[in-house]
Amino acid sequence: MLAVVVEKQCAEVARMELLNLNLFDKSRYIISKAGRVEIPVLSPPEKLSVNFTLVQQDKSIFKAHGLSFSEMKEYLKDVVGERAELIRGGWEMIGDVLIISLPEELYAEREKIGKAMLDFHPRAKTVILRKRISEPLRKPEAQIIAGRKKTVIIHRENGVTFKLNPLKVMFSAGNFSERKRMAYISSPEERILDMFSGIGQFCLPLAKYSSPEKVIAIEKRPETFQFLKENIKLNKLENVEARLGDNLEVSPVNFADRVLMGYFFSPENYLEIALRALRNGRGMLHFHAIIKKPELKVYGDRVAELVRKEGYEAKVNYNRIIKSYAPMVWHAVYDIEARSKR
Repeated sequence: MLAVVVEKQCAEVARMELLNLNLFDKSRYIISKAGRVEIPVLSPPEKLSVNFTLVQQDKSIFKAHGLSFSEMKEYLKDVVGERAELIRGGWEMIGDVLIISLPEELYAEREKIGKAMLDFHPRAKTVILRKRISEPLRKPEAQIIAGRKKTVIIHRENGVTFKLNPLKVMFSAGNFSERKRMAYISSPEERILDMFSGIGQFCLPLAKYSSPEKVIAIEKRPETFQFLKENIKLNKLENVEARLGDNLEVSPVNFADRVLMGYFFSPENYLEIALRALRNGRGMLHFHAIIKKPELKVYGDRVAELVRKEGYEAKVNYNRIIKSYAPMVWHAVYDIEARSKR
């Protein structure tokens, strides 16, 4: 990740010039160090009006989403007027692809909106309209509305490389903080089962930075599974085994110290499989769910009770909201410690 380094008193002048040149990387934070400032850039500037040096950042700090949703809506008022207020879904940047959600009332103007969004975010080379995610295989229903047609991209985040096609497979930029948490949650003594791996968004950071003994990553959809296998190779991870198939058929038994359950549509249906996978009947479940915000604690207690009904002691050690999923609906995660009574 490149950055322009200037004296602190010159930082604002440099930032504005880089912004006007479409070189300022808005997905990363500006970093101040000992009277000098690192301004993230997409590529090297030929010249600036202030003295600068170009560096490869040893530690980039990324924003979860870059620009805000309110900024996007305000910008689109120049394109569709006050109808921009109809937009309720957010947007996200993955690699150099910008993914947006629009109400059906604005579908007729999607190409005009897409072209405007290319100007809104200088990193974007393609704009995709995502209409919905089809369950249970998490297949996006989406289309390109502006920019280049190539959509197989490389997304790099906290030292982990993800190859994907946002038109074909699911990857959420909004899960950034949870991927970062997973990276350091395990240890070399542990074994990990990722029951709904997708392209590896949770298990690959964990495998790389926590260095567990072994990770088994399961994915049911063949197209997504191919990206999972490629991403394991791209990140040179020898401790990850990818398995194609249904958890009901290919999940290991008596294997894992930690089970990732990143699928949040009726995840309760998979609790028995997850518990059966625990090594010596004990371990941690990272259980994802869709909830209403006031239900955060109550829902976790309900899941813990379901675990107890399977013959285990259960304790919710951690819970938090990861991101907004829909109006008044939130994506949450629970760390549930389980121990067999048998």
